[in-house]
Amino acid sequence: MSAAPVVLLHGLTDAATCWPTVLPRYAGTRPVVALDARGHGGTPLPDEPFTVAALAADATAALRALDLGPALVVGHSMGGVTAEELALAAPDLVAGLVLEDPAWLTVEPDGVAAPAADGAVVGVAGAGGAGAAGGGARRPGGAPDWLAPAIAAVQGRTVEQIAAQGRVDNPRWSEEEVLGWAEAKARVDPRLVDVPHDWLGRDWVEALADVRVPVTLLTAGPGLGVVTRRQAARAAELLGDRLTHVAFPDAGHNIRRESPARYLAALDAAVARADATR
Repeated sequence: MSAAPVVLLHGLTDAATCWPTVLPRYAGTRPVVALDARGHGGTPLPDEPFTVAALAADATAALRALDLGPALVVGHSMGGVTAEELALAAPDLVAGLVLEDPAWLTVEPDGVAAPAADGAVVGVAGAGGAGAAGGGARRPGGAPDWLAPAIAAVQGRTVEQIAAQGRVDNPRWSEEEVLGWAEAKARVDPRLVDVPHDWLGRDWVEALADVRVPVTLLTAGPGLGVVTRRQAARAAELLGDRLTHVAFPDAGHNIRRESPARYLAALDAAVARADATR
């Protein structure tokens, strides 16, 4: 049995800086890599649609270039569906999945539920705080309605200015989490609101039927996250004993930031399962 690499995929408007407790936990025992999605963390944003398939293709290219795989792929929100797409499109690279409140969006009667802001949105009341659950309107082109004001709210602010508001809005977060989050917000490409978005490349829950690796699903409290009880129940039906579901009834969308000890315990268990597959 060998140590599986760990690959970390962040959520929308977050970045590779947003894993301050996870990166050091496994560093030295196995390869651990946090990737920046296109348009995040200073990574260039191509003039093409912003889709989950494109994000997964970027991750696939990075893992092949780094010769990392099969790896435990850990994804939060947008990163969760990117991780799932990666497991479907490049199964040889994936030993297991950890999905932290993945952006399992659905077509609703009044439109398409939009992904949540990953963390408090500085200066934009109601656009997605620490407990944001997703949903809401979308701009023409598919970008979530909250994205433009969220990006505008941090333009011209320093990381410390963004962090100062983040401490107020997210009192349960550690200082490391606040600072990593603030740095990410300061480096989002403002053009992200202008390119077309597509979050519905698959029915993300039903697509689990084709995922063959162990999956750990981490869900927030009722009404506090993206994943619904019905979706979690359907995931259990499709995955059977390949699924480990850990519920965090007191946490919102940002589970690892609000319940770090239980999150890390669940992640440790997933790492052990991934190691056992190698």
